[in-house]
Amino acid sequence: MEGNVTSLTSAEISNLWSTYVHDSIVACLLTHFAETVTDDEIRPLLDEMLNVANGHLRAIEQLFAAEGIAKPVGYPVEKHVYSGAPKLFSDIFYLEYMYYMTKFGLAAHSGAIALSSRQDIADLFRAFLNEAVTFNDRTRHVLLEKGVYIRPPYIVYPKQAEFIEKQRFLTGWFGPRRPLLAIEVAHLFTTARNNELGKATLTGFAQVAVDPEIRNFFLRGVRVCSDIMNTVHDVLRESNVPAVMSPDVTVTDSTKPPFSDQLMMAVINALSAIGTAEYGAAMAVSLRRDIIALYASLIAKAGAFTEDGANMMIERRWLEYPPHFLDRQQLALQKS
Repeated sequence: MEGNVTSLTSAEISNLWSTYVHDSIVACLLTHFAETVTDDEIRPLLDEMLNVANGHLRAIEQLFAAEGIAKPVGYPVEKHVYSGAPKLFSDIFYLEYMYYMTKFGLAAHSGAIALSSRQDIADLFRAFLNEAVTFNDRTRHVLLEKGVYIRPPYIVYPKQAEFIEKQRFLTGWFGPRRPLLAIEVAHLFTTARNNELGKATLTGFAQVAVDPEIRNFFLRGVRVCSDIMNTVHDVLRESNVPAVMSPDVTVTDSTKPPFSDQLMMAVINALSAIGTAEYGAAMAVSLRRDIIALYASLIAKAGAFTEDGANMMIERRWLEYPPHFLDRQQLALQKS
């Protein structure tokens, strides 16, 4: 701690709080993964990443205790993971999921550093970021070794610099459309891959969910992911871009839940929120109007799905209130 340490800002508290809740979810998932994995190359990664997630929880708990801030309840493993449950996903799914989480960590921790005012908080998130970089490299290496890493499409190398000469470069509604830009393909590829992983997750969760309403919500999510993947593949095929291939993200035939319904809802809501943010980033760098409109529709679709999931969690008193500013008007009314 610094001498004369100033109070944490709202941005710092928010990022620490969100990191704690997210890592408590990750710890639950990795606990089941580590208990059921059979691949000797994947097991060490799971064990080490689980230790890292638990280390994050301890570090944030200590920081909040020192600051006099109530820590989130989050998702304790002993409450939300059912030990001894059969394996729900394949080992390759475990590896793919870890890789996806490291990519989220790269974005989240770097963003937290940029919003940190106190040096100790910036240093903490820098340490988290370095861990995410390390595990991103290691999981990608194992995916490559196993021949299941799916590379983005290749393009012919540009041979000279060019400038845009006609306004139709931006069009996309009517008539011939220009070929997709490399950056547009990169984000469409990411969108398809993320929804493939989301579809597999939702399929597995639908098999084991106890609450019928939650089960139907997961099945609805499977349909949403399928529709998004089909739409993206159509756009890619129109520009003669190879379709995105899927690795072996097999869902087993188990119907016995390894997780609580509450945890599974939290996982899906988190994935939906991450997807919505990625659609916004993709829209910002897309220059064809039809592609921009596509991402706008995906944001609306994902937003509606996320909102319905959040409402279901609120009805069950499952959604923890994030740190927030005081309602001064309410305080005044209470006094009167």
